[in-house]
Amino acid sequence: MSAVMANDALERLLEYEQRLLASGARLPGREEVRERWTGVSFYLADERLLAPMDQVQEIIDPPTCTRVPGTAPWFLGVANVRGSLLPVMDLHGLMIGGRAATPRTARVIVHSSEGVTAAFRVDNVLGLKRFYVDEMITVEPTNEVLAPYIEGGFRQGEETWAIFDFRHFVASRDFLDISR
Repeated sequence: MSAVMANDALERLLEYEQRLLASGARLPGREEVRERWTGVSFYLADERLLAPMDQVQEIIDPPTCTRVPGTAPWFLGVANVRGSLLPVMDLHGLMIGGRAATPRTARVIVHSSEGVTAAFRVDNVLGLKRFYVDEMITVEPTNEVLAPYIEGGFRQGEETWAIFDFRHFVASRDFLDISR
């Protein structure tokens, strides 16, 4: 490009800028950015729960488990998931008692943190839910066994979703004491 063409292009840009400023047109105003919270929504009986996205490694169909003698009924056993041997627990059985009413909708949430990887069967996984962090509320679950693992929640319309903290749960005696 010759120097004359470069000067013409620069002059044209300056002319455009002058016309824009003269017209009073402005850039759109800056919008406030709100921090989002994302989690996986799931059910345990009638409890609507959320697992923080950073605490969910994957969601799978319930794998075939090999029972381990002398363990609690809610400890389903160990399963080979993509070459890794994982403990699989029935979260409904542990927290609510009994078995889930509709096992065909059951899914397994695989959690991994701080060197602990475990799989938890839940009654149903609905998918991702997104909320604004500044809309977090205090939530009291209807089942008091869940209370130590609930870290707030969100309201969406008439529904309240409690955040189930898997990190806190895997450090608890409830998780570690499988030989009941």
